[in-house]
Amino acid sequence: MGFHLAASRDQAASCHVDRDDTRCAQLEDTMTSPDAPEDRPKRRDKEPSIDEQPSGMAAPSPATSPDVVPARRLGPVPGLDGMRGIAVLIVFVSHLEVILPIPTLLVIPGGTVSLDSFFVLSGFLITALMLREQSRTGKVGKAAFYQRRALRLLPALFVVLVFQAIFAYLEGISFHEEWTSLLSVAFYYSNWKLAFNSNALGGNIANGLQQMWSLSFEEQFYLIWPWVTIFALTVRRSLRSVAIALIVVMVIIDVHMAMMYRGLGSWYADFVRTDTRAGSILIGCLVAHVWIRGREPKRYLTQAAWVAALFLLICLPLAGTTGPFLYRGGLVAIDAACAVLILAIVDGRWRGRRFFEWRPLVLMGMISYGFYLWHLPIFFAIRYYGTHWNDVLRVVVAVVATFALSITSFFVVERPFMRRKNRLSAAQPGRQPEAQPSELRAIIPPTAIADGPG
Repeated sequence: MGFHLAASRDQAASCHVDRDDTRCAQLEDTMTSPDAPEDRPKRRDKEPSIDEQPSGMAAPSPATSPDVVPARRLGPVPGLDGMRGIAVLIVFVSHLEVILPIPTLLVIPGGTVSLDSFFVLSGFLITALMLREQSRTGKVGKAAFYQRRALRLLPALFVVLVFQAIFAYLEGISFHEEWTSLLSVAFYYSNWKLAFNSNALGGNIANGLQQMWSLSFEEQFYLIWPWVTIFALTVRRSLRSVAIALIVVMVIIDVHMAMMYRGLGSWYADFVRTDTRAGSILIGCLVAHVWIRGREPKRYLTQAAWVAALFLLICLPLAGTTGPFLYRGGLVAIDAACAVLILAIVDGRWRGRRFFEWRPLVLMGMISYGFYLWHLPIFFAIRYYGTHWNDVLRVVVAVVATFALSITSFFVVERPFMRRKNRLSAAQPGRQPEAQPSELRAIIPPTAIADGPG
């Protein structure tokens, strides 16, 4: 996958308590790294937890309103953070072509697997959180939703954009190209800038900003989706009605994407446009509707997870982004496989989840948003200044610099704003802070998060 591919962020990690098995992770409403509070006290007088319900049943919400309906509660699981950690590392390796003499798109041809896992996970987490809020209060706080997303996404993004602008100014890079690109990223329309200026080799945007299209795509989606959840596909709708509506929309989108594909000259626009990629988030939204009602299939879920994992591993070296496979059913299959993995990790019975719960991957997931933002600007700075460096030195500098800036971004920029976001969330009726993964207790003091990246 070329440097125009990206990690899309969302997002986020979450869990539920199913039967007698409690799994930990964080919740977010962006496609970024999570941060959450820990050790939430049980409130048995107000709301029993899911493990106190009969198997397969959703935890009931308190009867504070005639509009309140039962819905499961999302809580913490490291496995979904680990999933995001793996995804952002695949993106990193996929873009090494920027600093190494490797043919374009041949590092990891199917690196889009990681990108789609972000999209599906984002749709699942954000929709589940909105449905939970709606089940408890009868509504979704629209203004608070967008405020939380802005607090989670914008501070770290603006720091990167300032770095990019200073770098361009000092090196005398084209003013017009750089500033039009910065504006497209800052106002979340860079995917359309790329789509309307694309060719067989990719899209036209300032170096270091190619990956930002996925953020733009997600934010465009979430300008609309909360309103759909509020007025149409609410938690009070029957699952049958919701499933039919979402499947019909996804089929229309997928047929549209297939018709848009006309070979090498069209693949990149097909890959980054909101109207062709929205199905990836929608399948996560559908899974959220299924899970929040406790209706996910249990019988063959663990077996299906192994098949899904094998399929995704096969796609990594084989599913190139320029050929017809992805645009004529391949992306749908990849999204479905990602959805199965998410359900299996949240379910807790699948043994493969232990790989995703490996502590380094969980920690990687925590800083994945900054890692995603910084890696390409660093790659292009290395390509600019390290023309006489050998390949090993380039990779070492890229790894060290990306980790250093990502960790700094998390602790210095992101966490202070996440605390503000959590206070905003705590002030909302019907919303509760989520717990922080135990792996991070020694590193990160408890801080609540509401919902996270996108």
